[in-house]
Amino acid sequence: MAKRPSILLFIFIACCFAVVSCTQEFEFNQNRRLLIKHEWKINTFVDYSQNQTTEFRESVYDFRDDNSLIKTYENNDTVVTAWELSADADYITIGSNTFKITGLSNRVLSLRYGDVEMFFVRL
Repeated sequence: MAKRPSILLFIFIACCFAVVSCTQEFEFNQNRRLLIKHEWKINTFVDYSQNQTTEFRESVYDFRDDNSLIKTYENNDTVVTAWELSADADYITIGSNTFKITGLSNRVLSLRYGDVEMFFVRL
């Protein structure tokens, strides 16, 4: 009978790992789906070190399923780069820059890089 508590403890720990890994996988897939589902446009660009919004060149961001990002400017110039979510879906790497995902919903995407935060709206 002394072995029973250790078996129950092992089963409990195994279940905890399964739940945590499923949650991370769900969040990763959910964030990936939301990014790919829409085209995005920067609505606001905030520089917290200057405590002001900053001017920016209007462009549309199209995250593709093949991990390419197509950025199209208002004059139809395009830039193509790669993007990748971190395993926990808390960060996104675009080109050589890694951004903290501070918000992602069906309507809004916000990314932070140092003192700069970009707020995107879906098109």
